[in-house]
Amino acid sequence: MTTAYRTRGMKASLRRPAPAHITARDTIRRHVHEAGLRLEFLASAWGCRNFSVWRVFQRTDRPLQPHHVEGAITALHLDDFDANQLRLRAAQEAGWKIDPTYLDCPV
Repeated sequence: MTTAYRTRGMKASLRRPAPAHITARDTIRRHVHEAGLRLEFLASAWGCRNFSVWRVFQRTDRPLQPHHVEGAITALHLDDFDANQLRLRAAQEAGWKIDPTYLDCPV
């Protein structure tokens, strides 16, 4: 029995666009979980208290603010693909009419 190890290049080649029902908050949660951290980690990046981070994630009727998205990208050290996908998803949730067919990062 052989064991296949996934390298960084293999993980990049396995990437696919996120399904349409995945929100920007879900994407941030996934990246925080993959990094082995908790949501409170974002408090220092966003310049707020731990409770405020939880409040941002519970108020799903409001779109994420740009400083929340950029703070998460910086704190989690996301690569260009993941960062652009998160930015695009957050902008679409905020009501921006962006056509992803003209972009390199499909959603």
